[in-house]
Amino acid sequence: MKKVCFLGFEGIIDSFKEYTPAKENLGPFLKDLTLFCKESNIELFLVSGFYEGVAKKKFFDSEFNSFFEEDQFVFVDDGYIESKKEEDKNLHLDNLEKDPEFHDSFFKQVLIQKILKEKNLVESDALLLCNDVWVDGYYTTRFSKIDFALFKNNLTDRGSRVGLINGLVYFDLDFSSVKKLLTSFPNADFSSLDKYVFEVMKSVLVDDSVKDSIKESIIKKRFGKVEG
Repeated sequence: MKKVCFLGFEGIIDSFKEYTPAKENLGPFLKDLTLFCKESNIELFLVSGFYEGVAKKKFFDSEFNSFFEEDQFVFVDDGYIESKKEEDKNLHLDNLEKDPEFHDSFFKQVLIQKILKEKNLVESDALLLCNDVWVDGYYTTRFSKIDFALFKNNLTDRGSRVGLINGLVYFDLDFSSVKKLLTSFPNADFSSLDKYVFEVMKSVLVDDSVKDSIKESIIKKRFGKVEG
């Protein structure tokens, strides 16, 4: 049995980018989830990557906030931003100044590791219910290393819709799909995810290489031989 469960707010409960939640299914799902966690002594956290003011507004504007105590809702705050390296902190603050709805996807990983340490839990005690194969799935395999399940109804790669990846664990708004994960999490196979990530990274590197080649060709045509 899991001891702690982290549930993504954006992309599952709240509208995010192209996603709009199916409210008629979400209410019963949250009712069953919160009740089961309470009866089973599983701590439940609702996690947002938005900064405090925006996160709280979206939470209280949501018709589903009544399912959670306020201290179950966690979000990016000043303490998290201040804990970053100086360069990363300044970048985060600059992003917030440009866009108050700047979203920090990596916050989940830092929060999860912090909670596990504070509560003296191990990775196998925790479950992350999330929706993005890259910033949730791949990052979790690299950093917090807890079990995770991806939301079938809104599966994305950094915000863009993608198809199912073999070997990973999924859930939907039928609570039975989550209950079995909280009681006995199945073995996941990350080989297809690793291949997916490798192919994406390779395409980016190839794209950059092509751009560099084109840039060099243009310079040669305009200025002659490029000295390296």
